[in-house]
Amino acid sequence: MPSTKKAFKGFKIMVRSRHPSHSPLRKTLSRLMFRTLVRLGSLWAGDTKDRIECNSAESVKISANKLLMKQAFNKLNVITSDWFVINNQTAVNMNGQQTNINIVDLPFPLVAKHIHGSRGTGNYLIKTHEQLTTWLQGKNLNNYIFERFYNYPREYRLHVTTKKCFYTCRKMLKSDTPDNKRWYRNDSNSVWVLEDNPSFDKPVNWDTITAQAVLALKAVGLDIGAIDVKVQSSTNSDEQTRPNPKFIILETNSAPSLKTKGLEHYLTEIPTILYDKKHQIQ
Repeated sequence: MPSTKKAFKGFKIMVRSRHPSHSPLRKTLSRLMFRTLVRLGSLWAGDTKDRIECNSAESVKISANKLLMKQAFNKLNVITSDWFVINNQTAVNMNGQQTNINIVDLPFPLVAKHIHGSRGTGNYLIKTHEQLTTWLQGKNLNNYIFERFYNYPREYRLHVTTKKCFYTCRKMLKSDTPDNKRWYRNDSNSVWVLEDNPSFDKPVNWDTITAQAVLALKAVGLDIGAIDVKVQSSTNSDEQTRPNPKFIILETNSAPSLKTKGLEHYLTEIPTILYDKKHQIQ
């Protein structure tokens, strides 16, 4: 009598995420012959025994906390904005050798960032010492870091692994964005332009930028994620091409929003990462 036992087709890749755009990954990721766990913004710490993990809980925690993220950047000398912590009337420059500064001497404008803010929430542009003094009233300063504001007009999101950048897009402001909301980029005021669009305006030092994005990912310990980068315009005030535009790594994101094109790339990269990690421990 023929056996009715079904052939084993492998284990589903466990995806832990609360982001709605990640739901298709659970349905379409290929099955693997070993147990796995992929964290996209999740700190899930359930039964991880015998599971190959992509993005550890610790790396997600560091990536989601702007203070821990910046400290991790400093350890690997990631190119990022000058940043400060403030206590009463004294600020500490946290780049390199820590230096005390009177808040009147800070390099305004500044961006105050809540350490647990995401997608632009909890960020405030502060243009003067007077504005800062007013803003500080009643705030728990343990919840904030302060960054020097760089008015670079190009902003990109690079999706990277520890080996490469595999997908990217540019955040471009919508034409009807009011002046008081043009200093930041998010879904509310921007459109996303893919690399094959002429408006992408790829920086001439793209290789250097992608290398820094990969370094930022490694700094926080992620295996896959998105890195936001702000870059100078391609030309100077005299319309001459800049040979090496300045840029800063803004932040890491372990749970980026994914649309059709992004999902296609993650469907390829996640199994590759898991296979590589499996082979490393064999």
